[in-house]
Amino acid sequence: MSEQLDLTTPIVTPSRTTYSVQRVLFDWAAAVIQIWVKGSDSVELQLEYTGPTATSLMTILNTANLSTLSLQKRVLQKLVTDGKLPAGTVSGTPS
Repeated sequence: MSEQLDLTTPIVTPSRTTYSVQRVLFDWAAAVIQIWVKGSDSVELQLEYTGPTATSLMTILNTANLSTLSLQKRVLQKLVTDGKLPAGTVSGTPS
């Protein structure tokens, strides 16, 4: 093992307190949904649904009434429900 500097005080990364949707890709032919979210610390995550699960979600979203619950809110809530993001509450106004 090579030499290293052991820090007296560890460098702590900024805390991540929020996520926001950056991009969503619906690929019907490949049965894939790709979702990019960005944390408040500017770290971006790519999350994914594939196969029959993706097709089912795309069908549901395709016929959803988005005037009562926005697409971004639905996406964030689904990611939390499925354990892809930690628990939290969606806030803010749809844009």
